[in-house]
This record gives sequence, structure tokens and C-alpha cells, in this order.
Amino acid sequence: MLKKVLLIAGSAMLFTQLAFADVSGDWNFAVEIPGAGSGNAGVVMQQAADGTITGKYSGQLGNADFTGKADGNAFEFTLASQMGSIKYAGELQADGTLKGTLNLGDMGQGNFVGTKK
Repeated sequence: MLKKVLLIAGSAMLFTQLAFADVSGDWNFAVEIPGAGSGNAGVVMQQAADGTITGKYSGQLGNADFTGKADGNAFEFTLASQMGSIKYAGELQADGTLKGTLNLGDMGQGNFVGTKK
């Protein structure tokens, strides 16, 4: 009986940790856009307890504040740049990196990998 209780408690703790992964921090995003090249952007994010994300983007497409949402390991945010609206969507990986895609509307799509500074 004690083993079952410990197993259930351990599973609940693991689930809680996964459900509330936090993407807060100062990140370097390495961005690759097929046909357009690659570059880096600085992204500072703060995640609230309800999953709301606020942050600042600084890169080749300008500087912008943004808001977004995190749910479990997944997150997304949209920012307005000099090239138009850019949507980032990704996941926090087991190794602590962020990986995902960015959508530049008519200008195409790309991929990014984020590492903490």
C-alpha cells in the first residue's frame, strides 16, 4: 500500500513540474529562415503563474515588446516588427533549450533554437 501511495505522489509531482515548465529568462535565439539566411535575436521573457508571457525582442528585425502564452512545455508569442507581424511558437526541451518555428506571414517561415544566456 505504501508503495502505491509513493508512486502516486511521485507521479503527481512529476506531472506538476511538467505542467508548469517556465520559459522565463534571457535567451539567445538562433534563427534560420530557408532562402533568407540566419541570424540571432535576444529574447527576454517573463512567465506569470497563469502562463501569460511578457517580453522584449531585440534582433535584425528591430526591437519590440510582446505578449504570449505558455501551456505545459509549449509557448507562443507574437511581436510587431518593421517587417510585419512575427509569430514564434515552440517548446521547452528536456535539455533546457527552446525549439520551434517562426511565421513571418507572406515572407515565409523558419526555425529557431533558444539557449539561455
